[in-house]
Amino acid sequence: MQLLSTLALLGSTLTALANPLPSPGLVGELNNDHDITPNGTVLVSRDIRGSIPIGAHAMEHRFQPVIDFDKDGCYYTSAVDRSSNLNPGLGTGGCPHHNCRELNRLENNNVYSRMRCNNGWCAIMYEYYFEKDLWACGSGHRHEWENIIVFVQNDRPRRVSGARHGTHDRATNSFRVKDDTRVKMVYHKEGAGTHNFRTANAGDDKIENHTGQWFLGRLVGWNHWPSVAMRNKVLDGKNWSKDGGIRPKLGDRDFADNLRQAAGNSVPGFNPSVDG
Repeated sequence: MQLLSTLALLGSTLTALANPLPSPGLVGELNNDHDITPNGTVLVSRDIRGSIPIGAHAMEHRFQPVIDFDKDGCYYTSAVDRSSNLNPGLGTGGCPHHNCRELNRLENNNVYSRMRCNNGWCAIMYEYYFEKDLWACGSGHRHEWENIIVFVQNDRPRRVSGARHGTHDRATNSFRVKDDTRVKMVYHKEGAGTHNFRTANAGDDKIENHTGQWFLGRLVGWNHWPSVAMRNKVLDGKNWSKDGGIRPKLGDRDFADNLRQAAGNSVPGFNPSVDG
């Protein structure tokens, strides 16, 4: 009887070794082939795109906004990996924050920038990719791009605008900053609508994202992509149009149009269409 018990225990041990339970890890920490989120959803690791290398003009780094995220939406993440594989995005199943608000999104992030300077001003667009944008559970679209434009004069941010699906109708000269140069912005859900960026208020210093601090992503400037071919692939709107997706606005025409909207009449002398 004792021999049988010993053999049974040995068999159980061998079975456990052959089929180990996933390590609980931290929220968003990859556990071999899968990532287990707080609500129990299992994500296959291939759904997470790694980031491309950091590189941008010093001014783009200096004035990059810091971001927090309300709890009813996604985190931004990388749109493309080092092998030029585009992020497949997420469908419209689930609710606005489901399956896209895990730490691994921030751990595998990029922010994409482009700058235009003339007549004493520099305008810097920071473009952010989100895997989906839903205004209600099951309703919305795959692939979301939203941008923030910062106008700089005399080494100080003077004006900022967070896009609302490609429009800049809420640009402002009143905003809060961190470390003198970084505008504080919050990605939030606007009432019954979809998500966009707004300027932060004093209450937003109570951080809601997983890192517990204002988040600063890995910046990739216009002239610092691994290749022009990769940049062009990301800018191609056809690659993001599935299920009504939104394209990035860093391409020449969109870039100038967005700068013009955000500047309004409050950036005297600035030409949104000319470099230098």
